[in-house]
Amino acid sequence: MNKFAVAFFALAFVTTSVVSQASNPLPAQTRCTLTGATSPNVRGIQLGMSAQQLLAMFPGIPKTKEMKESIDKANSATSSEVTYFGFNPATEGDAKLFAGVESVAAGIYKARLVDFSVQYSGATWKTVDTWIAKLSESFKLPGAASWVTGPNEAPNKVLVCNGILIEAATQDGSASIRVRNTEYVKDIDERAKAADEKKRQDIKP
Repeated sequence: MNKFAVAFFALAFVTTSVVSQASNPLPAQTRCTLTGATSPNVRGIQLGMSAQQLLAMFPGIPKTKEMKESIDKANSATSSEVTYFGFNPATEGDAKLFAGVESVAAGIYKARLVDFSVQYSGATWKTVDTWIAKLSESFKLPGAASWVTGPNEAPNKVLVCNGILIEAATQDGSASIRVRNTEYVKDIDERAKAADEKKRQDIKP
């Protein structure tokens, strides 16, 4: 697993801190109105697509026992956990479709894609704002002035939309985009609270 995928997994639950940093409302004309249904489609990857649709894009993933278990979990609509994958498009997917892409990472919850990131190689970006300008042009997003500084150590900024976050980052000249649905985090939190409450109710002093 490459360092990009590892970092993706480690930062899976920074959503709350990012939203708090963006508590000051933006002017109406620059506010992001995108939702999960209208979120950016990055090389055929989009929030809400099924686990089967995503995995079909990477037919070359290793057929190990551990991978099979992860795939079965990802395809379960009743799973209470997020299943994470890291893909190497050059060897596991369509090399032409993913030209210029170094790696893809994805989080699946209840058989739907809720979190994904795409790391690019080749072009060099001097600042995160120049990368945001490119993303804004490609995906019709608000300009850099509408993005807030993110929580990562690498230069990064986050665009807060309706139930989703879009993160742009640059590091050592390369760039990445990450798109997250924030609603699943609330669902997981509610499940955890319900489980804790049940444990308290079941205890017999």
